[in-house]
Amino acid sequence: MFVHWENGSRVHADLSLCETPNSAHLDRAMQMKYTPVGRTGVHASLLGLGAMTFGEKNVWKLGGLGQDTVNKLVTRAIDAGINLFDTADVYDDGESEKSLGSALKPYRDQILIATKVRGRTGGGINEIGLSRHHIEIATRKSLERLGTSWVDLYQFHSWDSHVPLDESLEAMQDLVERGLVRYPGVSNFTAWQMSTLQARCEERGYSRYETAQMNYSLLNRDIEHEILPFMRYSRMTLLVWSPLHGGTLSGKYAKDSKPPAGTRAGNRGLFFPFFDETTGFGIVEKVKQIAEEQGATPAQIALSWLLSKNHIVLLGARTLEQFEENLRALDVNLTTGQLENLDRITKPRVQYPNWMIERQSSGRTFPIVDPS
Repeated sequence: MFVHWENGSRVHADLSLCETPNSAHLDRAMQMKYTPVGRTGVHASLLGLGAMTFGEKNVWKLGGLGQDTVNKLVTRAIDAGINLFDTADVYDDGESEKSLGSALKPYRDQILIATKVRGRTGGGINEIGLSRHHIEIATRKSLERLGTSWVDLYQFHSWDSHVPLDESLEAMQDLVERGLVRYPGVSNFTAWQMSTLQARCEERGYSRYETAQMNYSLLNRDIEHEILPFMRYSRMTLLVWSPLHGGTLSGKYAKDSKPPAGTRAGNRGLFFPFFDETTGFGIVEKVKQIAEEQGATPAQIALSWLLSKNHIVLLGARTLEQFEENLRALDVNLTTGQLENLDRITKPRVQYPNWMIERQSSGRTFPIVDPS
């Protein structure tokens, strides 16, 4: 699979006729689409595996998966061509990193591991945040739990207003120069925060931040206002977390009904990520309708909509059956009409000053040709 940029968009070309795969894994992987990770020259599968459900402590009541199930999920993901695996030091009090690292040990050189730093990892007042103190300790512990000497993608889990940005950037750059981190990234940042961070890195000659992991789904398109436009401008890659919006887009929940016991919302007693329930369940009904038209499941439709935009989608699963269902989203081909319908009913209102910028930009009515 060859991926290049044309007029600001990613273009995928199948070069399988020109290649001679030397392993069964490559044959399987050719069925997966791949996309560049920022400006790195590294490529990641459009579907990644998120490890929030990994770990038997089940602190957040999200999965509690034991090592045997985790091993099966990871092996199946590798077989499907997935090469990006995401976790965080706070997932299941670190057990997620342990479990994922153990499962990935046979594949370490052929895959990308992403983890995060920022959340509280202990009772001490400094066991949280993006200070050099906490980043250094958190990195050492994450590497130990993952059983690796480096992390491919290390992400600030959120902005930290209590720590000067320069201290966080210096700490991350030091990790890169020591070979402990390949590429820095962020998660849950605003557009102005990403812009400030990238400008500081450019001024100082630091490694740029290549990815942003954000919530994005048919129930939450907020990042289209400012974040996605900045990411396109900066050539950052989006990693989508909770693409099924906590399972809501799988169609398992109904308006004005208590979430069933044993489901994520039922176990936690709330819907997370949050969404506008007055309109959200109408969107879910439309997704169900399109699923019937396609002979697919609602989850596959929601994932297919995201995949049509060529962003990296992180799948989470509590069972191998759930994971298999989500993988089959790759086989769903939404029609132009179905995509337009989903776009129309979920389209967020254009915010000011964006609508004014669009209005003033409409003055150039002559044809403009970009060089090839």
